[in-house]
Amino acid sequence: MTTMKPARESPHFAAKPIASQQKQAYNLSAPQANSGARNRAMSRTGLLKQVPLFVGLTDAELDTLAKDFAQRQFKPGETIFQQGDPGQVLYLIEMGQVRIFVAGEEGQETSVILYGPREIFGELAVIDGLPRSAGAVAMDNTVVYMLTRDRFREHMRRFPQLALNFLKALSVRVRYSTQQVGSLALLDVPGRLARKLLEFAENYGVAGPEGVRINLSLTQSDLASLTGTTRESINKALGAFKRQNLIIIHSQGSITIVDPDGLRELISL
Repeated sequence: MTTMKPARESPHFAAKPIASQQKQAYNLSAPQANSGARNRAMSRTGLLKQVPLFVGLTDAELDTLAKDFAQRQFKPGETIFQQGDPGQVLYLIEMGQVRIFVAGEEGQETSVILYGPREIFGELAVIDGLPRSAGAVAMDNTVVYMLTRDRFREHMRRFPQLALNFLKALSVRVRYSTQQVGSLALLDVPGRLARKLLEFAENYGVAGPEGVRINLSLTQSDLASLTGTTRESINKALGAFKRQNLIIIHSQGSITIVDPDGLRELISL
């Protein structure tokens, strides 16, 4: 698991506020004056600069890429793509949250991972040309930028740094998948839940006076699906964490981590 460095606001965490969720949404499909088009391209370029996939590219290269992205908005619960759909588009989240899931033969869903602002998804099918291996659904009001397979491949041929960054992104996904398999095999339910909460705190946490609040819309069913267990087991583990003063569960269901070291101990047992 990635070690989290202490944050300036808290002695426990490196909390990463989801500041980009407050950004203005831009309608790329509406006809605009030339100055409006230039402003939108500049805004998209600014977003790309914050994404690891595009680190190291020049401003000119980023401007070229930005012109090929189109925007789309999704409401909470709206399907972005289904498992088995053709993979024609890579997605970049500007604001909101997306849940990736696989569906069983009887229609039951198992959540695989959550993505938030400045993260990409849907990249595998864009490269190998195979149907989508999982589905994607918006968890909140979500704004994404889309880049077609043909244009993404063309940019990778033109910009070697982009191709190198993409290989690094794939390696991160492989390592994450390996870690998830290890969690399922080696950790009990409290350990798996502790690891998932720490992961969410690192990626989506906002530091506050009580601790680090996880800025995600999560139900107990979501947590159960993401940790490979049942909602009842998650309810029991959360209750134990609360009694041990490891977390605070707020009235609307959000979670604040008070004692991350205590959660880490559950992982190292």
